[in-house]
Amino acid sequence: MAFRGQVSIAALAAVAGVALATTGVSAADLGGNCCADLEERIAELEATTARKGNRKVSLQIYGQITEAVIWWNDGAEANTYVLENYLNKNRLGVQGNAKINSDWSAGYQMELGIRAYRSSSANQLALGASNNVQIPVYNTQSVALRQANWWIQSATYGRITVGRTSDAVNGTSSVNLANPDGFSGMTGPGYINNGYLLRRSGTTGNTGLSALSWGDTANFRNGDGPASMSYSETGAQVKYTSPFFLGQTKSTGFRFDASWGMDDFWSVGLRYAETFGQFRMAAAAGYSQWNGADRTMCSLGSVGNATNAASGGTNPTLAGAPGAATANAGSNTDCNSVQGSLSIMHTPTGLYVTGQAGRIEDKNSKAAFIQASGLALGSERVGDDPQSSIWGVQLGWQAKLNSLGNTTFWGQMVQYDTGLGVRNSIVQTVGATDVINSLGGTALIVGSQTRYWGGGISQEIAAASMTLYAGYHVGSTEIMLQSQSPTATNQRAKSNPIDDFQMFYTGATLRF
Repeated sequence: MAFRGQVSIAALAAVAGVALATTGVSAADLGGNCCADLEERIAELEATTARKGNRKVSLQIYGQITEAVIWWNDGAEANTYVLENYLNKNRLGVQGNAKINSDWSAGYQMELGIRAYRSSSANQLALGASNNVQIPVYNTQSVALRQANWWIQSATYGRITVGRTSDAVNGTSSVNLANPDGFSGMTGPGYINNGYLLRRSGTTGNTGLSALSWGDTANFRNGDGPASMSYSETGAQVKYTSPFFLGQTKSTGFRFDASWGMDDFWSVGLRYAETFGQFRMAAAAGYSQWNGADRTMCSLGSVGNATNAASGGTNPTLAGAPGAATANAGSNTDCNSVQGSLSIMHTPTGLYVTGQAGRIEDKNSKAAFIQASGLALGSERVGDDPQSSIWGVQLGWQAKLNSLGNTTFWGQMVQYDTGLGVRNSIVQTVGATDVINSLGGTALIVGSQTRYWGGGISQEIAAASMTLYAGYHVGSTEIMLQSQSPTATNQRAKSNPIDDFQMFYTGATLRF
């Protein structure tokens, strides 16, 4: 029998299975004599089954599940939760590509974030009574779009991506040749304790908790994740990615990225990877500039209005100009960030060192500080700090100690130095009766210094595309407060002492 056109091997095998079966019911009612027209049967079967692409554009399903058991101790209370590792995030996606000619190709990506009980949103009150203390959202299950884009690429000239994707600097502050799993890296600890409320030293029970969290004061204040120095995890943009150049191979050397989009942002990044004898090196650096009102750790300057913000929730109606209480502030932030990282590994021994750092500057912070103090625009008051920075160092050893895969041991230190406290684009206040307030009246957060020490181990199980991990961190913080009233007797002081926060975790990431 002659076949017209091409017959897929998968479909032919499926038909052969039907023909060989002696009993059973077909998954789809195709009708007719199974052997009368084999080609027609194949076509009908293909029409009723999921296919891998359309024979021109491929289709690949991918994703990961990452869940952890986390023990924490805030100095007076301890508990254990099972939470999504929100540093790595659960995700499910599809992607594919098609070859146009020997140089050009095109493709797409669509990815969903499957938000479970996020590690960055949990706190001491997640399963208990509030006792009049503010509780951030804990039950945060949802499905969120992470990626939705198409791209066209030339092996000679690079790739253009259009749609929702990560920006040019995403990942430039987290390069690590060992890449241990879990909550390692300079943002890792914050993805555990970001939502936990600060506890005044020497207190017990919920009455010893502040209305402010570690994410409000100790970490960069941006949504439900700490230290985000890119525009966003993903955003709508146009992005250019160059081929590698000036390298020893086609996949080493330098790579340049640039992106623009969303509400007035742009960023550029440069990455480098190469091997020199017994040493491997990888590095990256990036710069971002944004002016949209959706970057919540950046202030809206003199147009910010705390009363309007409180009535508008997370998307406040803000004054467009002083005195215009109902106007929309629009693209009124003025922030930039610079970040980078470097990782070096001695390949014969597996010993490595990684350094990571970043800084954010808010050019509207002085005007926001004056406005929050109730002063007229143009007034002077000492105390504003427009910059927040973070740096971290990790030392480790990666070796194949068993047949499962690589084992990685690591230890690290991270330090955050934050400036003027801003959340949801509005300068934060600390209530006069808050347990950490040492001034006796409403105060502003004008700086903090936080250190995290930690270490851990990751074990790769290569046969299952799985990584087991365990680790420990301890964080300590000091906060500087300044009276909101410029005429107050007590102008500036450290907050009341805050207990350290300990966290031990173990879990796994399985990729498919």
